[in-house]
Amino acid sequence: MNNKKTFCDRLRYGTHTFIDGSVSYAYRHTNPDGSVGGWIAETAVVEENCYISESAEVTEYAQVLGNAELHDISIASGFAIVKDDAKLLDWCRVTDNAIVCGDASIGGGAVVGGKSYIACGIVDEEKIYSGLIRKA
Repeated sequence: MNNKKTFCDRLRYGTHTFIDGSVSYAYRHTNPDGSVGGWIAETAVVEENCYISESAEVTEYAQVLGNAELHDISIASGFAIVKDDAKLLDWCRVTDNAIVCGDASIGGGAVVGGKSYIACGIVDEEKIYSGLIRKA
């Protein structure tokens, strides 16, 4: 896995203005199926097996690892980690030091932040349907 971007990449891709208004050097992710993925900040880490929809974004120092998927207009930011088979859907955001892993699904406009740890189940803006949420 080579996540290092060169100076030439900076010239090729330039800066991108993210949904939250932040601006940084960024590039488009290429999904495992070869389709064009969303914008990834130069300082973020996204592994090759991950699916990032064209309208999703990974900003700041967030990490998307394993077989994780970001669909629709979802955002991973801060120092958040989305890994394993976790999915972000429907305008949701994972930020700060939150970890979403296992087979957890976050959607419906939910914002997961702080030191939250979600290992399974479904979380949306309204409620937690099932699973484990632990705040450190």
